[in-house]
Amino acid sequence: MPSQDPAAPSPRGRPRRPGIDHDILRATLNILATQGYSALSLEAVAKAAGVTRPTIYRRWPGKAALVAHALAAGLPPLATPDTGDPLADLRTVATNFITAFTESPHAPVTFVLHAEARHDPELANHLFASYLAPRAAAVHTLITRAQATTQLRVDLAPDLIRDLIFGPLVYRWLVAGEPMTRAAADQLVELSCRAVAP
Repeated sequence: MPSQDPAAPSPRGRPRRPGIDHDILRATLNILATQGYSALSLEAVAKAAGVTRPTIYRRWPGKAALVAHALAAGLPPLATPDTGDPLADLRTVATNFITAFTESPHAPVTFVLHAEARHDPELANHLFASYLAPRAAAVHTLITRAQATTQLRVDLAPDLIRDLIFGPLVYRWLVAGEPMTRAAADQLVELSCRAVAP
């Protein structure tokens, strides 16, 4: 039987429970969906996830950081494929993202948090860092690739092109209340891309 290395530190405390981060994030999203941001507390999340408050604080500095991370993890990511046709990649990503987003049970929470963030600078900062910035960077990459191949107008800022492509998708679903089928998304994205073509 091999002897234990005397230089190796002995384990202390409880073994780390597998999946604990997932449990905390899932509990956070469930509370947001049922009770809202203002009612969410770290005590409630800890109880629902079966952990202690210090366990949460070891991972996130506070409520705003936890909520932003939970939203980023719960919603579909934005990929940046590179098939050699940047405009086709952009169109595919836009269609895939909006259809996955509107089908997500966490989509309504997103708009509630954006509304809360208008009055809560800490939440706004964490939402930008964890959720918005990575997705905006992915879209920016796709748009600048398409501009580099002259598939999109180079005299327009990438952020403006982003708004012209993604804006109608969100408007149709959120404001007009129309179903966001893949066919409808494809049609809107195609028309938007034509509007910003050279």
